[in-house]
Amino acid sequence: MTSIRTLAISLAAATALAAPAAAQDFYEGQTITCVVPYAPGGGTDAFFRVVVPHLARLIPGQPEIIINNMDGSGGLRANNYASDGMPNDGSEILCAPWLAVAQVTGSEGVRFDYSTMRVVGGESSINTAVINENTMVDGDRSTVGQGSQPLVLAGLSPSSTLDLRQRLAYDILGIDYLYVPGYRGSAVQVPAFLSGEVSIIGMNYGTYAATMEAALVDQGPGMLFVEFPGYDADGNPVPTDVLVDLGVPTIQQLYEEMHGAEFPSDTPEARALQLVEGLSSMGLSVWLPEGAPDEALEAMRAGWEALPSDPEFIEAHEQAFGKPVGFLSYDQAVAAQQGVAGADAELVTFLQDFIAAGEQ
Repeated sequence: MTSIRTLAISLAAATALAAPAAAQDFYEGQTITCVVPYAPGGGTDAFFRVVVPHLARLIPGQPEIIINNMDGSGGLRANNYASDGMPNDGSEILCAPWLAVAQVTGSEGVRFDYSTMRVVGGESSINTAVINENTMVDGDRSTVGQGSQPLVLAGLSPSSTLDLRQRLAYDILGIDYLYVPGYRGSAVQVPAFLSGEVSIIGMNYGTYAATMEAALVDQGPGMLFVEFPGYDADGNPVPTDVLVDLGVPTIQQLYEEMHGAEFPSDTPEARALQLVEGLSSMGLSVWLPEGAPDEALEAMRAGWEALPSDPEFIEAHEQAFGKPVGFLSYDQAVAAQQGVAGADAELVTFLQDFIAAGEQ
């Protein structure tokens, strides 16, 4: 009987061989630069440092891939570079969180346009937050923010999806907090959390499990606080199994626990939060710039699409992040890219005002 490992290897090989002949040779002997928008040590950097060796192995031609950390402006610098400075010969790729909300709302400093770029693929994310348990009574989440001082939220930038989902959720929950942007990634946020400078950080669960749990929880005052779930086609929140198993409530469940009432899904804040989650259905993502050759895209896609069935990558990913591989299909990534143009105008205006308030 064929083993699962053998089957996975066969599937990965078949995906690579499916690339057109021209794509098979495109990257042979070449070097690709993976541009990461944040400094070394953060969650995005950690993810791509796990991905890159396996992606290089699975792309036809097996090019070398190096990482260039281009931090600045909450990720805008690297995204802008991908639109107006990155060579379009396939030698560089953007490896980054998908900042769709920043584009949709026309945030200050945004020059990139995802509709003109070439999406390679994306990862689905599990979004949560780590909170200082001393802000609660006996670790009871329903008592958060009842002290004399507000929570201090460590933010990236007002247009950051991480920041927006937290601010919207905490407003809905009625939590008193102080939003402080400018913490450029978890490499900066975590020391601030451990020193007591800030009391809550939003992050991807994979980042938490891979690089943050020991410092923040095992040795520090942190605990997982809440899940910001995605939504199904009918608008219902969908909790993730890993956080359910850990006893982490969704914001909807926490609202009901805190207030003894049903989550107010029709308020502007709740509808805006659902829009944000829809626009961030693709978490970390890989892009080629506008005008990149078809052969480059096909070769990159072949490598990326082979990752989720590759046993070496599966093992490395689960060891690093403590969760199964969760990638979007190419069609899902394209649909997410196209969905940027269909955002509700009224909610976009609401988000624009909300972002502006965070900049004050």
